Amino acid sequence: MLRKFTILPIVCLAFGASLSRADEGSDFFEKKVRPVLVDQCYKCHSEAALKIGKLKGHLLLDTREGVLKGGESGPVIVPGKPDESRLIKAVRYADADNQMPPKEKLPDNVVADLEKWVSLGAPDPREGTATTIATKKKIDVQAAKSFWSFKPLASPQVPAVPNGVLARTPIDAFILAPLLAKGITPNPPASRAVLVRRAYADLLGLPPTPAQVDAFVNDPSPDAWDKLIDTLLATPQYGERWGRHWLDIVRFAESNGYEFDGDRPGAFQYRDFVIRALNADMPFDQFVRLQIAGDKINPGDFEATAATGFIVAGPSPGQTTAKTIEPLRYDQLDDMIATLGSSMLGMTIGCARCHDHKFDPIPQEDYYRLASCFAQTDANDARLDPHPEVYREAKTKWDAERATLTAAWEKYTREQATIRIEHWKRDSAWQAIAAGWFGLQPTKAVIEPSTPLQVLDDGSVLAPAKDDRNQTFILTAQTRQKKITGIRVDALTDPSLPASGPGRGKEGEFTLTRLQLRAQPLEGKEAAVNLKLKAVKATSAAKDHPLEAVVDDKQNIGWTPEEKNRDQSAWFEVDGNVGFDSGTLLTITLRFENASTMGRCRISITTADRPVNSDGNWALQTPRELSTLLASGIDDHNRGEIARWFSLIDVPTHDAYAPLAAHLAKEPQPPLESVFSATNNKPGQLVYHLTRGETNKKNAAAIPGFVQVVTNSPNRELAWTGNPANKATPLPDPRVALANWITDSKSGAGHLLARVMVNRLWLHHLGRGIVTTPNDFGTQGDAPSHPELLDWLAQRLVEEQWKLKPLHKLIMTSAVYMQSSQENPSAMAVEPQNKLWWRRSPTRLDAEAIRDSILAVSGTLKLDLFGPGTLDESSLRRSIYFSVKRTRPIPFMQLFDAPETLQSIGARQVTTVATQALTLMNSPIVRQRAEQLARRVHAAPGDDLAGSIDQAFRLAFNRHATDAEKNKMVQFITRQAKTYGTDAAATDKAVADFCQVLFCSNEFIYVD
Repeated sequence: MLRKFTILPIVCLAFGASLSRADEGSDFFEKKVRPVLVDQCYKCHSEAALKIGKLKGHLLLDTREGVLKGGESGPVIVPGKPDESRLIKAVRYADADNQMPPKEKLPDNVVADLEKWVSLGAPDPREGTATTIATKKKIDVQAAKSFWSFKPLASPQVPAVPNGVLARTPIDAFILAPLLAKGITPNPPASRAVLVRRAYADLLGLPPTPAQVDAFVNDPSPDAWDKLIDTLLATPQYGERWGRHWLDIVRFAESNGYEFDGDRPGAFQYRDFVIRALNADMPFDQFVRLQIAGDKINPGDFEATAATGFIVAGPSPGQTTAKTIEPLRYDQLDDMIATLGSSMLGMTIGCARCHDHKFDPIPQEDYYRLASCFAQTDANDARLDPHPEVYREAKTKWDAERATLTAAWEKYTREQATIRIEHWKRDSAWQAIAAGWFGLQPTKAVIEPSTPLQVLDDGSVLAPAKDDRNQTFILTAQTRQKKITGIRVDALTDPSLPASGPGRGKEGEFTLTRLQLRAQPLEGKEAAVNLKLKAVKATSAAKDHPLEAVVDDKQNIGWTPEEKNRDQSAWFEVDGNVGFDSGTLLTITLRFENASTMGRCRISITTADRPVNSDGNWALQTPRELSTLLASGIDDHNRGEIARWFSLIDVPTHDAYAPLAAHLAKEPQPPLESVFSATNNKPGQLVYHLTRGETNKKNAAAIPGFVQVVTNSPNRELAWTGNPANKATPLPDPRVALANWITDSKSGAGHLLARVMVNRLWLHHLGRGIVTTPNDFGTQGDAPSHPELLDWLAQRLVEEQWKLKPLHKLIMTSAVYMQSSQENPSAMAVEPQNKLWWRRSPTRLDAEAIRDSILAVSGTLKLDLFGPGTLDESSLRRSIYFSVKRTRPIPFMQLFDAPETLQSIGARQVTTVATQALTLMNSPIVRQRAEQLARRVHAAPGDDLAGSIDQAFRLAFNRHATDAEKNKMVQFITRQAKTYGTDAAATDKAVADFCQVLFCSNEFIYVD
C-alpha cells in the first residue's frame, strides 16, 4: 500500500510539469510569435488573403493546422528542428531566392524568437481547421480532343445548292447554306472595274494602272478573271504583299528592343526569304519546317538558314548579368514557344509557363517539353553565300585554268629553274646582279671643289666636317655592265659622326637636295648622257621633304629621313635602262643645300630588268626563306617552293611564275552575307520544369515533346523524336522533330496548322476570318462561323500539297469574294453584321498599302526587290523594305496601325482617328507625291483641266470621274489657283492641291 501511495504523487508532479511546459509554450507563442504572424504574414498567408485573391503559395499561417500543413512547396516547419524548417531559413534570409518578409528582414531578436518557437516544438494554441484550397483541375487531354479545333480534319460534304442560285465554287455552297436558311440572298457580282482594283489590292497591295484596268474590263474571254488572278499571283509584288502579312504574325524586327535596341544587320534576310518563298509558292509545310529547323534540315543552305530567323526574331536585352542570364534565357524560350503557338497553331501555349493553362488543355508539362526542343537554340550571325551555284561555276572554271598554269610552272621548275638556281649558287657575280644590287668601288670621291672623301673598305665614303653651308659630293665609278636600271643610296651610321650619324647635323641628320647621274662609255666616242631618275622608295623620309624632290628642280627641299641614328636607304629607277657596250663610267653628284650634310654613304647600281619583292618593290636581298630551303638541298618535294622564292630575285623565273601567281591572286571567293538566324550553339543546355515559372525552383529536366491535345500518335512524341532507349538509332534534332510533328496532318499538329493558315488566307481576302480570333483557336477564341468550310479548305490545302496559290485562286474566284458591297435592306435587317458574308464589306488599306499606293499613283514607286532596309521615310521603295527597329517605328506606318513587334499579331486593328487625316494633309512626303502626280496628269500649262482631273481619278480610284466631279474639281482648282497668283505656277500648285485631296479621300484608302 505504501508503495502505491508513493507512486501517485510522482505521477501528479510529472503531469503538472507537463502542463506547465505547455502553458509556457503557448504563452511564448501568444507573446512572441502570433503578433509577428499577424503583422507580417497574414496579408499574404491567411484565409482573409484567400478570399480577396491574394493568397501566396497556397500557404495559410492563421491556424495551427495550416502551419503544419504547409503550402504548395510542402511543410514550412519541422517542429524541434529550426535549421531544417523552410520558414526559419526564409526569415534568416539564408536563401537569396526565398526571403520573408520580402521587403525587409525582420529584426534579429524577432528571428531568434521564431527559432526558439520551432525549437520548443512549435506550440500553437490556435484552434480551427485550415480552409481547403481548391486543387488545380486535372486536364483530361483525351476528352479535350473533342473540341472543334483539336479534332482531326473532317471531309465534309459540299452542300447542295438550289437551282438558280449562283455558286461558282464549292466555297459558295458552304456560304449559301446558312444564308438561304435565313432567307437572305447574297449580293450579285461587283463590276469589273471594282473587281480589278480589289484583286490588285488583295494580291499586290498596289492599285492597277489605267491600262491594266482597261485590259481586264475590255477582255471578252470567259476566263478573263482567272487569267487576271494567275497573272497577279505570278507577279513578284505578290510575295511582298503577303510576306508583310506573315511578318506581322511572327513579330519580325531587325533590332533587339529594350533600352539598347542593338541592330541586327542580317535580320532582313528572313524577310527576303519569306518573299521569295511565297513568290515561288513553296509548299506551306516546307515553309514552316524551314523556319523551325532549316539550319538542320539543309545545313549550310542560305535560304534554309535565313528561314530560321523566325525563331530568334523576338526581343532580347543587349545587356545581361550573371544573375539575369538564366531568367532571360527562359524569357527567350518563352518568346519562341508563344510565337510558335500563336502563329502556327492558333494556341496560347505561353500561358502554361507558370501553371497548367487555365482554359485550354495544355498542361505545364507540355510547355516545358516544347521548350526543351529549343534548349540548345540561340541567335547566330552566320556568314553564307546566297548564290553558291555562281561561286561553284566560277571556281570550277578557275580550277581548270589553274591546272593548266600549274602544269606549265611545274614543267619550268623541273627543266629550267633548278639549272638557274645552281648557276646562281655558283656565280657570285650572277648572284649580285640577280639579287638586284652590287657595290661599286669608286675611282674618285671628292667634296666639291677639292676635298677628298675617305673611301672605306665596304665601298662607302666618309665626308670630313666642313664649314660651308652647302656641299656637293662627286663620286665616279666604273662598271663593265652593259646597262644600268637603278641606283641605290645608302646613308650609313658611323661612330665618328654626331650621334653616330648618318648625317653631320647636330643630331646626325642630313638633307639630300639633289641627285644627278651622268654616264659615258669607258671606250669609244659615244656621247655622254644625263640619266633620268625616278624615286622609288625610301626606308624613312619626312612628309614635308619627299624623296621625289631629290631628282626634280625644286630647291631647298629633299630627302630628310625622320629616323635618326639609323642606316637609311633610298632607291631610284633609271629611266630607259641606259648603259654602254664597252662599259660605263658614272659620275654621281649628291648636293646638300644646308648645313645638314651627309656623313657617310654608299652608292650601288643594279642591272636587273625587274628585280621585285613579293610586295612589288625592287628586291634588295636574297629572301631568307630561300637560303633556309637551299640549306637542305633541292628535291622533288621542295623544288616548287624553292623556285617560287627564287622567282623574287630571278627575272626569268619570275616571268615563268607570274601567270600562275596572277591567277592564284584572282581565286574566286564566295560573296558571303550576314544572316541573322538560329543555330544550336548551346550544346548540353537543358530546360527544367519550373515551379510557378521561377528559375530558382527547378524540378526535373524536361525532355523534348509536343502538345498532347493535338497529337494523335499512340506513342505520343516518340513517332517524331525517336526512342532514347533505342541506342542503335540516332535521335533526330529536337527542332527537326518539332518541325515534322507540326506539319504532320495525320498524327501530329498538321490538321490545326492547316486550319489556322486557311483562316489567315480567308481573313486577308474577305476582311474577317472564319475564326475571327486568328491567333486563338482555343476555348477563349471565337468559334468558326462556318466550321465545315474551314475544314474543307484545310483539307484542300493538304491535298494541294500545301500550295497556297491554288487556294488564293479558289477563294478569289468564288461568288462570295466577287460579290458587290451594295446594301440590301432586307438582308441588313436579318444579319446586320454580315457575319455570313451576304455582301462584300469595304476594307481599309493597311499602312503599307496606303503609302505604296501613294508612291505608285504618283509614278515614283521603285520596285527593287530584296536587300537591306532603311529608316528614311522619303525612300521610294515599298514599305516592306523599311527597317523594323523596335524603338524607332516609322511614324506614318504606326499612325495607320502597323503592329508593334513584341508579339505575334494575327489581325491588325483598324482605327479611324483625326491624326490620320491631318498626316495626309500636312506630311511633306505626301505633298511631294501629290506634286509628282500633278506633273504626271498636268504636264503643260495648256493641258485641259477636265482631262487632267479624269486622268488623276483613273490613277487614284481606277475609274473615270463623273461630269459632276469634273465640274466640282475644276472649280476647286480655279479657286485655289487664285490664292497662289496669276502665273502658270499658280495653277500647278492648285492641281497639286487637288491631287492631295485625292490621297486624303476615303475612296483612295478603302477598297470595295
